[in-house]
Amino acid sequence: MKIAFFNDTYHPYVSGVISSVDRFTMALRERGHEVELYVPGNWTSPWKETVGDDVHEVPSFPVPGFEGLRIGTPLLADGHLSVSSGVDDEMDVVHAHSPFVIGRIGARLSEKRHLPFIFTCHSIYPRYSEYVPLVSDLAADVIREYVTEFCTWCDVVLAPSRYVKRVLRMWGVTSRIEILPSGVDVDQVGRVKQAEVLDASETRRRLLSSIGVDVEEKVLLSVGRIDPQKNLEFLLDVLQHLLEDLPVHLVVIGDGPGREKLVNSAEDRGLAGRVHFLGKKSFSEVVKWYCTADAFCFSSTTETQGLVVVEAMAADLPVVALSSASSRELIDDGVNGLLTRQCPGEFARAVRRVLTDRELVRRLAAGGTECAERYSIDVLTDRLTDIYRSAIDRKRRSLAH
Repeated sequence: MKIAFFNDTYHPYVSGVISSVDRFTMALRERGHEVELYVPGNWTSPWKETVGDDVHEVPSFPVPGFEGLRIGTPLLADGHLSVSSGVDDEMDVVHAHSPFVIGRIGARLSEKRHLPFIFTCHSIYPRYSEYVPLVSDLAADVIREYVTEFCTWCDVVLAPSRYVKRVLRMWGVTSRIEILPSGVDVDQVGRVKQAEVLDASETRRRLLSSIGVDVEEKVLLSVGRIDPQKNLEFLLDVLQHLLEDLPVHLVVIGDGPGREKLVNSAEDRGLAGRVHFLGKKSFSEVVKWYCTADAFCFSSTTETQGLVVVEAMAADLPVVALSSASSRELIDDGVNGLLTRQCPGEFARAVRRVLTDRELVRRLAAGGTECAERYSIDVLTDRLTDIYRSAIDRKRRSLAH
């Protein structure tokens, strides 16, 4: 098959959506399918310019306050001529990973070419209305109505979780909805994990010494964008509870618009020597930290999926998470992780259990491995190709009729 991916964000910006696009692109190509990506480029980028392997840049502009984030210019949103001239005539399916400017270009293309149109609803988009000053409530209503309308153009809407599907139905989306999580490269996690197991003590010593931490102290890990919506201030509350009787450190991997505020908060609380901000890391380096840390802490309650939780499970790292609609789909409390209410003291008690109960850690690791296999990128890519073929067949029958 020839597949066109349309997405409103791309490298060097870092997000779960971009990771999902990257992993599905690689997995589809490994199966012999052709994938072309249409993503934001520089303002002067011509539609046909290709960067790397089949990556086409659309003119875009930077978003203030979000380093590396660019959004496609609306000047091309209705430009059928530009779209038609830049996309392979033999394309089989169009797949948008965003409902906005560039995703809308994909929708128009599919309509013009009579191709099946797939949309993955990666986020609960109205939540981002809080970034719109003064009129956030109005903006949330507008975004919800827009996304609902966008879904009516789709042959299939993909929801990364049952939670997202329920929200879309609640909004009034009547299109066909299939649940398809974003995948995790479980094999890559396994390869890195196996390499580190052979010399685990040396890896731990090296990583911890690089941040000035003694190997005998306990290390908690958080991975993801540093953003107010991720609720990372909560982990500072938890850390203060734990430090009452445990020599523990918190390692934060990731970057984002909330980093400076979080760093300042840690300093104001007297936690500067206990919280370590490592910034962006390659996936292999992140896996090494999964293999080194003593517990993975997940404080977000706004995720549509939470792939970092699955990554931690794949690396046998015990997970403690706040209970939310999405985390409850991933975590069976006491089986493959621990869930708590949004209470720092309760969360700290769950972390203490993980840090002191070896039998619990062994049990959670076994359950986590089983869960991670269900989210393997290989398993989910096979499911995605089945969805594509079914959509293509339905479209052809519809056109023939």
